[in-house]
Amino acid sequence: MNAFDPSKNTRSMNFAALDGRTITVRPLWDAGLGRNVVELDVNGTAVSLPNSQVPAFVDAVTIAAFVGELENAGRDNPTPAAQ
Repeated sequence: MNAFDPSKNTRSMNFAALDGRTITVRPLWDAGLGRNVVELDVNGTAVSLPNSQVPAFVDAVTIAAFVGELENAGRDNPTPAAQ
Protein backbone atom coordinates (compact mmCIF):
# COMPACT_ATOMS: atom_id res chain seq x y z
CA MET A 1 0.00 0.00 0.00
CA ASN A 2 1.34 3.39 -0.93
CA ALA A 3 -1.82 5.44 -0.42
CA PHE A 4 -0.02 7.61 2.13
CA ASP A 5 3.29 7.80 0.33
CA PRO A 6 5.13 10.87 1.66
CA SER A 7 5.62 12.17 -1.87
CA LYS A 8 1.85 12.35 -2.49
CA ASN A 9 -0.79 14.71 -1.20
CA THR A 10 -3.05 12.81 1.15
CA ARG A 11 -6.80 13.19 1.19
CA SER A 12 -8.20 15.21 4.07
CA MET A 13 -11.65 15.49 5.60
CA ASN A 14 -12.96 18.90 6.61
CA PHE A 15 -15.55 19.74 9.22
CA ALA A 16 -17.01 23.04 10.41
CA ALA A 17 -17.07 23.87 14.11
CA LEU A 18 -20.09 25.63 15.57
CA ASP A 19 -18.18 28.91 15.53
CA GLY A 20 -17.33 28.49 11.85
CA ARG A 21 -13.70 27.45 12.26
CA THR A 22 -12.46 24.73 9.97
CA ILE A 23 -11.34 21.37 11.36
CA THR A 24 -9.20 19.24 9.05
CA VAL A 25 -8.21 15.62 9.63
CA ARG A 26 -5.68 13.82 7.45
CA PRO A 27 -2.86 11.34 7.45
CA LEU A 28 0.46 13.15 7.37
CA TRP A 29 4.01 11.97 6.77
CA ASP A 30 6.18 12.91 9.74
CA ALA A 31 9.74 12.93 8.44
CA GLY A 32 11.21 13.09 11.95
CA LEU A 33 9.43 9.88 12.97
CA GLY A 34 9.73 8.30 9.54
CA ARG A 35 6.06 7.31 9.50
CA ASN A 36 2.55 8.56 8.91
CA VAL A 37 0.56 10.10 11.75
CA VAL A 38 -2.93 11.60 11.97
CA GLU A 39 -3.00 15.39 11.90
CA LEU A 40 -5.88 17.37 13.40
CA ASP A 41 -5.87 21.02 12.39
CA VAL A 42 -8.30 23.46 13.99
CA ASN A 43 -8.22 26.88 12.38
CA GLY A 44 -4.49 26.70 11.67
CA THR A 45 -3.35 25.02 14.89
CA ALA A 46 -2.25 21.45 14.22
CA VAL A 47 -1.63 18.49 16.48
CA SER A 48 -0.49 15.03 15.48
CA LEU A 49 -1.70 11.76 16.94
CA PRO A 50 0.13 8.47 16.58
CA ASN A 51 -2.02 6.02 14.65
CA SER A 52 -2.19 3.73 17.69
CA GLN A 53 -4.03 6.44 19.67
CA VAL A 54 -6.74 7.10 17.06
CA PRO A 55 -9.14 4.32 18.17
CA ALA A 56 -9.10 5.54 21.79
CA PHE A 57 -9.53 9.15 20.61
CA VAL A 58 -12.51 8.18 18.44
CA ASP A 59 -14.04 6.23 21.34
CA ALA A 60 -13.66 9.25 23.64
CA VAL A 61 -15.27 11.60 21.10
CA THR A 62 -18.12 9.15 20.49
CA ILE A 63 -18.79 8.70 24.21
CA ALA A 64 -18.69 12.47 24.83
CA ALA A 65 -21.13 13.05 21.96
CA PHE A 66 -23.48 10.31 23.17
CA VAL A 67 -23.53 11.51 26.80
CA GLY A 68 -23.91 15.13 25.69
CA GLU A 69 -26.78 14.24 23.38
CA LEU A 70 -28.54 12.32 26.15
CA GLU A 71 -28.48 15.47 28.24
CA ASN A 72 -29.63 17.57 25.27
CA ALA A 73 -32.57 15.21 24.73
CA GLY A 74 -33.35 15.29 28.47
CA ARG A 75 -33.56 19.08 28.22
CA ASP A 76 -35.86 18.68 25.17
CA ASN A 77 -33.25 20.32 22.94
CA PRO A 78 -31.81 17.49 20.80
CA THR A 79 -29.30 18.26 18.07
CA PRO A 80 -31.01 18.46 14.66
CA ALA A 81 -30.10 15.54 12.40
CA ALA A 82 -28.59 17.85 9.76
CA GLN A 83 -25.90 19.17 12.12
